[in-house]
Amino acid sequence: MRFVVVGAGSIGLLIGSYLAQHQANVTFWVRREEQAEHLRSGLVRRPENFTYEVDSTIHIEELPTDALWIIAVKYDALPVVLSEISALPVQPDLLFIQNGIGHLSLIKQYSLGHVSFATVEHGAARIDDRTVSHNGMGPINIVENDRIAPIIQWMQEIDPQNFPITTQQNAKQLLFRKVLINCAINPLTALLEIRNGLLLENPYFHLLFRQLCEELLSNFEEYSDLLSYSDIEEVCRKTAYNQSSMLVDRIKGRNMEIETILTAVLKEINQKGGRAPFLQMLETALLGINRSECGGC
Repeated sequence: MRFVVVGAGSIGLLIGSYLAQHQANVTFWVRREEQAEHLRSGLVRRPENFTYEVDSTIHIEELPTDALWIIAVKYDALPVVLSEISALPVQPDLLFIQNGIGHLSLIKQYSLGHVSFATVEHGAARIDDRTVSHNGMGPINIVENDRIAPIIQWMQEIDPQNFPITTQQNAKQLLFRKVLINCAINPLTALLEIRNGLLLENPYFHLLFRQLCEELLSNFEEYSDLLSYSDIEEVCRKTAYNQSSMLVDRIKGRNMEIETILTAVLKEINQKGGRAPFLQMLETALLGINRSECGGC
């Protein structure tokens, strides 16, 4: 089985390690030759400290197009990535793993091959260019279709206990479930600069967390069968010692993924005639932090 992992952040490294664990041929497409060299010396996953053999390159023309390409980059990196992929003479099959929903409209602007979607509820932290820490277990949810069904079945055999793979039929429902979870956890942890678990452990933070969850869920009652407050709380509990991706971006002085998560959800709420003043306040505060802390990016 062959895979290309586009992006070697925490989730890309985590997924690549489990694919390689199951003897897949895994190649990473990264931006820096230094990271490519580090990955070619072995991908390390903690806490087991197992090392897996993978390949890596910065040159898209060196990547196999008969592999499944797993797109695990942040939203602001997608336009450049998609532009290069769409220029390939042979289009590979793509599996998008994103935190938000902004990419749904973005990918329509490019001529791409077969596209599938997935969400990840694992907690993971990138330690260095070739090392990832698996901090919390959760499923990878993939929108099932005939084209990638054999690959999904193969992936389900990797490690059902620590790397569970589930399937979903409706892409929009799957992605909205994930983005609502992110809306409940990421902005508060980024604003308060706390790890996920403190949203449950600190009674004052827990009150804010619960109020935000209730506001979100009341605006998306059509997803009540797919997502409840207890579901969001369980994700928070499983990733208690993890820092959200939004907080990591803030700490590192990078552009936080506000538009594809908060702004996109607020747009959906406004179109439905709903109200989300708490989420609106968080969006405004985080946009201000983005401007002041990362130079107006």
